Order: sequence, then structure tokens, then C-alpha cells
Amino acid sequence: MEEVLAGSDFLSLHLPLTEETQNWLNAERIASMKSGAIVINTARGGLIDETALIAALQSGKLGGAGLDVFVGEPDIRRDLVEAPNTFLLPHLGSATRRAREGMGLSLARDIAAFFAGRPVENGVGVSK
Repeated sequence: MEEVLAGSDFLSLHLPLTEETQNWLNAERIASMKSGAIVINTARGGLIDETALIAALQSGKLGGAGLDVFVGEPDIRRDLVEAPNTFLLPHLGSATRRAREGMGLSLARDIAAFFAGRPVENGVGVSK
């Protein structure tokens, strides 16, 4: 992974947030990244140590960050908002008409399955 980080101009995160991935992009990994690299996170806010990210943006180690997710959503740290070369979005990654229609249909199917005593497709911690 260090070789990938050291040679990449862009790092786009696509991981679930688990105990193992919490703060995955930390100060150590940022230090191993190519100077001027840009970080993109549309997955989960907790994947990034925001303090380390802000320090790297302020020092110029990172060239920028594009974020659609944040640790304390809906609250966003003021120092992150004010950090140089940041592009922040209000969690719009799935805000297309097609995606939202698909989410609604999936939810309706899961509700029907649950009440019919069948397994749900997208259940988390659901038992019956």
C-alpha cells in the first residue's frame, strides 16, 4: 500500500467504516503519500483522521481534498471548511434521481419481505 500511496496523484477512498478502517488515512499514511496528491472521500467520514488531513492541507503536503462525507456530520469542523484547496459537498454522492428511485424500491422490497417472514436483502442487524 505504501508504494501505491507514494506514487499516486489521487487517492479516492471506497471502504466501509469498520474498526479496522477507522482513521485509515492517518498522519503516517499521509506522510507516505506523494507531495501534492489529492484525497477524495465519498465513502465514510471516519475513514480519514481529519486532524491529520487538515495539517497536511495547511502545510502543503497534500494538494487538495474533495470530501462528500465528514466525521461529525452534519456538523463540519470549521478548520476543515477553512483549510486550503478543499472542495466540500453536503453528502450528495447518491443524490441522483436514478439512485434515489432504486433506494426507494429496494426499501419497499425489504419491508415487504420482512413482514412476509422472508430474509431482507439489505438488512443490518435485523432478526425475526
